Amino acid sequence: MRLPLRKRSLAALLLALAAVVAVGALAGTGFASGSKSAAKDTLVVLQDDVAVALDLDGANAAQPQLQEILINTMSPLLNYPNKTNGAILEPQYKVTTQGFRPQLATSWSKSGLTWTFKLRKGVKSCAGNEFTADDVVYTFQRGKSVSGAAPVAWFLSNVGAVLGLEVFGKDPKAKVLKDTEVKKIDDYTVQITQMNPNELFPRVLEIFALFMFDSKETKAHATAKDPWSHNYVNTVSSPGFGPYCLSKWVKGSETDLTVNPNGWYGGKPQFSKIIIRKVPANSNRVAAIQSGAADIVTNLTPQENANVAKNANVTVLKNAGPKILTLGLSFNFKPWNDATNRLLRQAVAYALPYEEIYKADYLGTARKWNGLCADSYFGFVPHTQYVTNIPKAKALMTQAGFPDGKGLETDGLKLTYAAERRALMEPIANRIKTALSQIGINITLDPISQAEYTDRTLTKYDVPMFLADQDRPLGPDVGYCSLLFYVSKKNGGLNTPFAYSNAAFDALYKTTSKTTGATRLAALKKMQDILMTDLPGIPVAQVSTQLAVRKGITGWVATNYDILSYLEFKSA
Repeated sequence: MRLPLRKRSLAALLLALAAVVAVGALAGTGFASGSKSAAKDTLVVLQDDVAVALDLDGANAAQPQLQEILINTMSPLLNYPNKTNGAILEPQYKVTTQGFRPQLATSWSKSGLTWTFKLRKGVKSCAGNEFTADDVVYTFQRGKSVSGAAPVAWFLSNVGAVLGLEVFGKDPKAKVLKDTEVKKIDDYTVQITQMNPNELFPRVLEIFALFMFDSKETKAHATAKDPWSHNYVNTVSSPGFGPYCLSKWVKGSETDLTVNPNGWYGGKPQFSKIIIRKVPANSNRVAAIQSGAADIVTNLTPQENANVAKNANVTVLKNAGPKILTLGLSFNFKPWNDATNRLLRQAVAYALPYEEIYKADYLGTARKWNGLCADSYFGFVPHTQYVTNIPKAKALMTQAGFPDGKGLETDGLKLTYAAERRALMEPIANRIKTALSQIGINITLDPISQAEYTDRTLTKYDVPMFLADQDRPLGPDVGYCSLLFYVSKKNGGLNTPFAYSNAAFDALYKTTSKTTGATRLAALKKMQDILMTDLPGIPVAQVSTQLAVRKGITGWVATNYDILSYLEFKSA
């Protein structure tokens, strides 16, 4: 599958962030360091940003804060089950089809390529409309219209083998949903038929862009120029069937959620109001959680989390989730595209100071990563061979034709990372620089702005070496991960900063996109064997996600999204 040129921005969308300050430093945030958070049924959350838009098919759909609003105000047909681990709920991504957790669908069955979903009765939106099969049909029809700035809903449907590429032709009829794709059987029964066997369906239904719309409310805001209500959905509200309603939204400042007045089938949340405020400075968020002015703060560094954990009124929750740190080595540059580049890449993998990074930079909150997709993903197979071994790395350098680094081209030896993340990334980059110098690879460091980093790694692909710690697939499956990062651009790869191309790997991915069960798992294993031999990137670490909360707060669902679902939060 190859996306048309105007759709390739999807890569950016389907991807994948102890000081106590004076009272005056919190001016403008709405919090004073001595103040307390709001009433016990209100949760005050401080983040480094708030949603800038709301449309799941909009240009800003990659923004985590937008996705966070959607997972709280909308709902999927099904979801992954959660396992309780102390104060944390951990999604179980390796379940098979019947292991999913019912949400808007109470049950599902499969006959051939057709899935039949029985829908939950009595579910109402914030507008008071009952959820029916019409809403499922509308959601897929809106996706098939490819009328948004970025057709994410269509993309997920295509990845799951439900909708095809014909929507990008000139015939407008090709954008009309067919009964052979999604069909209403009765008000509470719907059928979805795949084009071919493909195990990413129904897994894609868990990703935010296939959450169900309240079709009546959305249609009420349609116009002749905007029949799918993109303007309303993007700038006012995304009407769905979630536990919360969007009650206030001030771009660049605050987002408030209030409990769905028409009830929620899973029970009323303990926190009936969520106040999400933008506080960009980490130091201000630290001060707020320490003083009691906030209940939850996000995106602190490992050192900041270690410091706030010393406060008797704060708990830092930790989850060994799918956050990853990759050292990317682009095939667009020498020496990473030389004839012996595989040996050179393996030399780098054996030279990296893994334990130093885990202990000194992540303060013990990172662990060995034995693959190029997260180990919690469906289909993952570990490859444990790469550990720090300088003699082996030197031997590989000699085999590659670069003994002690002699003869290496220098153009590709510049390591890039986001300057805004310098506090964490720069010490790691320096450790890598020191380690590689021991085997004759002398690199320079290249911190650039986050905006430039994103542009160059997601669209231009002109960075020879880079540290990536924020991109990860929203679909927790090795096949989806491979399509996103490692399948070649010419064969449908979406986000290819490594410029990797391997015909055998691409052929195996094609097999996984049309098979299920043991056959697919075997192909996924072979794909991972190839990746860990070719090493388009070096897997450096899997990093625990940390969340600083007011003492007594539990129920954090540590999702693959690394964003907050507020329904399950509780407080003692």
